[in-house]
Amino acid sequence: MWNSMIFILLGILLLTMKLVGIHPVADWQWFEIAIPFLLAMCWFEMVEPFLGLDVRRQRHRKQQFETKVKRFHNKKPRPAHRGFPFR
Repeated sequence: MWNSMIFILLGILLLTMKLVGIHPVADWQWFEIAIPFLLAMCWFEMVEPFLGLDVRRQRHRKQQFETKVKRFHNKKPRPAHRGFPFR
């Protein structure tokens, strides 16, 4: 996950440096600051679906959810307490 987020993190870093006025980035044009955001958009919209990474991630999350549900259903029920409910 973090390898695909590197473009967004780099874009946020460059945007912050531009707004604060740190020397080398402060002189750059705005489209140069937007390049990492455009690369992230291309990654999430074109590369991930082409490689099937989004489908694998969904399958993995579905399997995790199903194992949690199975564990929940396999738990033994708690015995019912009789008598005074507060001890």
